[in-house]
Amino acid sequence: MLVISISFYLLSFVIALLSYYGKLPNRTVLFPIFLALFSYFAHVLYMSFKLGSFPFANVYGFIGLLGNTMILILMGFSLKNPQLLKLSAIFSFFGLMSTLLALPSEPSPYRNPLYSLHTLSALFAYACAFLGGLASLFRLALEKKLKHKHVPAFFLPINLLRSLERLMMNLSFVFFTFTLLFGSLWTRIHFGKHWIDDPKLLFTLLLWIYYALVVHMNLIRGLKPKQLSTFIILGGFLSLLNLLFVRHEI
Repeated sequence: MLVISISFYLLSFVIALLSYYGKLPNRTVLFPIFLALFSYFAHVLYMSFKLGSFPFANVYGFIGLLGNTMILILMGFSLKNPQLLKLSAIFSFFGLMSTLLALPSEPSPYRNPLYSLHTLSALFAYACAFLGGLASLFRLALEKKLKHKHVPAFFLPINLLRSLERLMMNLSFVFFTFTLLFGSLWTRIHFGKHWIDDPKLLFTLLLWIYYALVVHMNLIRGLKPKQLSTFIILGGFLSLLNLLFVRHEI
């Protein structure tokens, strides 16, 4: 299934390039990308049922699943906002690289459903943090262009980006909460205590505190749009640091 997914991503990349030169309509790329996503997630589900747990144990598999999840969300948005299809070549290439990461991944050694829930919560927390940061970056860049009376070729409604960044910020806080909750319950069963001194768990706790502060500051004080976008971008950057550079010691 992974080979099929990789093949469809390559096909969608070629179609996306052709659509840029007016050879094909933009929406032509939707079919191969969704087939690539279907093939990848079919592989993930097969591995999950086979193992009876979250299918990946190392960072390669997790990042690969995270990348494909983000592509799935973005392609879902593109159904209502065709402007996103102008980035379809980037989506295809990013999906291709994410799928290739499944090849060196290792199967999970844990068979506890709480571990799966903990990992899935972390997956959605990172996805929301990154998508929120991207929405904020696009919004700030777009507002700067419009301020100078220049309308870029790639254009999304400002109100849509504002709603998206706030939604992703709130969901990041919710999913980081579930990440810590399920992680605590799992470590209680696996290690006999609710908290272990692990660098990644500590950094995740700091991320939860950060998002809790930003969410509640916005609710109580009503942060200015530019301030809120800056905090959301910083949250996405901190999440990226935790994902790529902080490792579990257990």
